[in-house]
Amino acid sequence: MINVPLICGLTGWVVALFSAAFVAPLIFSLATDDGAARPFGVALAFALFVGIMLIFLGGQDSRQEPRYRDGLAVVGLSWLSINALGALPYWLSGQLGFWDGIYESFSGLSSTGGTVIPDLSQLPQGLLLWRSLTQWLGGMGVIVLMVAILPFLGVGGQIMLKSESSGPSTEKLRPRVAQTAKSLWLVYLALSLLLFFLLLLGGLSPFDAVCQSLTTISTGGFSNFNESVAFHQSYYVKWVIVAFMFLGSLSFAMIFQVLSGQPKAALNPEALFFLLIVAAATVLVAGPLMANGYYGPGESFFQAIFQVVAVISTSGFTTADWGEWPELSQAVLLALFFVGGCSGSTSGGLKCVRWLILFKSLHRAMRRYIHPRGVFPVRLGGKAIPEPILEKVWLYFLLYLVTWATGSLVLLFMGLDLSTSLTAVASSLGNVGPVLGRFGPTSDLSALPGPAKGFLSLLMLLGRLEFYSVLVLLFPEFWSR
Repeated sequence: MINVPLICGLTGWVVALFSAAFVAPLIFSLATDDGAARPFGVALAFALFVGIMLIFLGGQDSRQEPRYRDGLAVVGLSWLSINALGALPYWLSGQLGFWDGIYESFSGLSSTGGTVIPDLSQLPQGLLLWRSLTQWLGGMGVIVLMVAILPFLGVGGQIMLKSESSGPSTEKLRPRVAQTAKSLWLVYLALSLLLFFLLLLGGLSPFDAVCQSLTTISTGGFSNFNESVAFHQSYYVKWVIVAFMFLGSLSFAMIFQVLSGQPKAALNPEALFFLLIVAAATVLVAGPLMANGYYGPGESFFQAIFQVVAVISTSGFTTADWGEWPELSQAVLLALFFVGGCSGSTSGGLKCVRWLILFKSLHRAMRRYIHPRGVFPVRLGGKAIPEPILEKVWLYFLLYLVTWATGSLVLLFMGLDLSTSLTAVASSLGNVGPVLGRFGPTSDLSALPGPAKGFLSLLMLLGRLEFYSVLVLLFPEFWSR
């Protein structure tokens, strides 16, 4: 049987750990007297209470190692819990209603970046900080943080780590899973601090530099300004953001290896494939911009590379309303909704490694037609990929497309037009942010019907956890023997 007390206990640890996130915006709101201190104080107390109660219900089982199904349940239930708790400051401050608070919280923690707030300048700074902080926590993952902090998880922590992390596999950097989690978070923290100081040099205020750093390295896309990155007039700042969106799209395990004195790790096939896509997409987007006289050559290149990196990294920042660009440029950017960054990064989407495996699998299928008796293993980086991994990649690809099509039909039934439905579901599943149709890439989504916001919030969570940790909770068989 699945261990319910253990699941309650470990979920309680996640919730209790997450409650500490309310401390920073609480202190900031108290120091600046922006009127948001009380909502953060109540949210902190309530989340801590829920976490302690769940740990209490778990009893002695709270410190056991989870088995496979237990780990899946903990990840799914923990993320549902923290997303609901993350909406508390929005509700308690009176700034957002029920569905808006849900959407903003899910968008933040899934590092999607879509927003339902029409005017960010009217929001207390404490809430702006909270929005950014949720993206930073969600980018690397609260489970990864918990595994790094709680030493008793051991091998069971590896199960939870794989369930939360993106991509077909999670590379083990150190002998112990807790050491691997710590290494990932140290790289994440170091890059966040470096970005903060670089943005300070670009003239941003300390507050704006903090928020922009948190939402850039997490490839989240929340901004303190209605104009997104277009608000900043400095090209230095914009290029720094491009660079760190790119870094956030790379495997943090690979970055750790490079920083540890293994420069050849940067030559892995997925990273090179990602770089190739960025280069090709930039040319395809910039060409029509120049040909149609939208910008000069230099500005066309900049606008193209910024939006290409923003979309493929699933950050969703904007420097222009690319919904008004030539159709070929728009089509290339929309195609990138389904690509995403590298596995083990903070970006969403299908991931480049899955596309590589799909292409290589198709190539093998063609060779088998020519040589029916031939044996052709699918290799990546010189290593043969096991058949179960190939099967999982194809199944994930199919599940992704079926969910996109079904989700689009659901939004159509809710009264949205076809273009909005297709792009909103693709954007939510890929954790990208921008939507076309009724809305442009620079628009907020406050005009969406409440149920549509709730439905898209669920899709964001499915995309962030890559389906299985959430969907298995719906199967009665999962909870039985």
